[in-house]
Amino acid sequence: MKSSYKKWLMLVLPACVLMGCKKELNVLPTDRQVDGNVIIDAKSAATVLNGVYYRFANASTDNNGIPSLKWMGVFETTPSILSGLLVNKNRDGLNDFTIDRTGTATATKWSYGYSLVNAANGFLKNLAPATNIVDDIKKQMNAEGRFLRAFGNADLLFHYGQYRDINSKYGIILRTEFVNSDNIEQPRSSVKESYDAIIADLDAAIAGLPLRNTQLYYANVWVAKLLKARVLMNRGQGTDYATVISLTDDIIKNSKFKLEGLTKDIFWVKGFQSEEVMMSAQPFPNENDKYRQYQFYMQYIGTPKLTKLMTNDPRLDWTYKPVTVRGVTSNMFTKYYSGNASVISFTPLSVNAYPFRLTEAYLLQAEAIALSGGNLAPAKTQLKEVMTHAGFTEFGTVDGTNSGEAFQVLVVQETMKNFVGENGLDWLALRRLPLLTIQLPDFRPEIKSATSLLLPLPASELDANIKAEQNPGYARN
Repeated sequence: MKSSYKKWLMLVLPACVLMGCKKELNVLPTDRQVDGNVIIDAKSAATVLNGVYYRFANASTDNNGIPSLKWMGVFETTPSILSGLLVNKNRDGLNDFTIDRTGTATATKWSYGYSLVNAANGFLKNLAPATNIVDDIKKQMNAEGRFLRAFGNADLLFHYGQYRDINSKYGIILRTEFVNSDNIEQPRSSVKESYDAIIADLDAAIAGLPLRNTQLYYANVWVAKLLKARVLMNRGQGTDYATVISLTDDIIKNSKFKLEGLTKDIFWVKGFQSEEVMMSAQPFPNENDKYRQYQFYMQYIGTPKLTKLMTNDPRLDWTYKPVTVRGVTSNMFTKYYSGNASVISFTPLSVNAYPFRLTEAYLLQAEAIALSGGNLAPAKTQLKEVMTHAGFTEFGTVDGTNSGEAFQVLVVQETMKNFVGENGLDWLALRRLPLLTIQLPDFRPEIKSATSLLLPLPASELDANIKAEQNPGYARN
């Protein structure tokens, strides 16, 4: 098993072949290991760093061999199926939480996280001894690598680790070196150790990233602060909520990003030109895989829970549209598609992906205020601001909610509606509610125990790494 696992590892750190010396994504990276002295100057460092960004965007090819982003599979559909808002009958147990170690979805999510972490580790290892790079450029590149590693580790912790229990031993496999046959077998770190490593990377990223990078698909200091706020919100220890409030306040007041006048316009009109988009995942020029899956094949459709959640919501008429095919009516997911749902035709923005938007900062701040027991007035202001941009004009429910627990439910519901099929925030927000609330009919009564709040470690890891423990409630073999 080690042999086949090593072959897989050889594919996880790409070396991009750039057209010229510019730091820009323009071709699909080649798949080969770069755990060697491949970084000798700023140009070669940019080449390898671009490879890590490709892992972040989950770049690959579609079934026709066309270069395409696969962000959709790991951050749009899987989390929203788990949250109950999208459905696909073929997603091996995600719909009803019967997934096991052999499931495709858990293997894909795991592979994404560790491919990104491994790529970042290889880059950071090779960047460190390079002497022929200007200090400021090297510092920024190091910050970008650490941000990308933190992103991968955070996503792994949120899906495979008991991240809500700081005292749990079930954190992630905290890999800090490029993986080879000598260090494959490694035990899981604790949840505390996992958080400490992620936050250390984010603090280094915040210290070294620019206010604006050369392109929107590269990291900047504000997305690092937002990711740190996301991480601390889910850790929820000590002064974490206060820090979330401080970080998001800084982003809202001091960054140049602004909420889009109407949220719909981000997805249907402006795309990456919107001032709300803090970081993008740049699609390839000729790709259409995401359009084909959502529109042509309707592989992922809105559920009755999404319909109920969207009752009296201004987003009802554009997030999904009922379409009848061979006598069966289904809710086509049209969040990214501005065309005719009955006579479909490719639209340019239908393949875009949005890892970070400013709306998240407002909602995290509102929820942190509620969970910290503070005055709900400023939290209500932030929630109503987000809802206003979604098209709401009446806020009686928000104004009439006076307990922190009930207000958190409102924020979670807004987060789910705002980020459905986008970047995984719907499933992450839902799991911050108490288990008994999650199990209510309006959310996920299919969840019978806390076991279902995490994915099982996949067979590929357990078979190769005998030191890794399976999550409680799942079989190792």
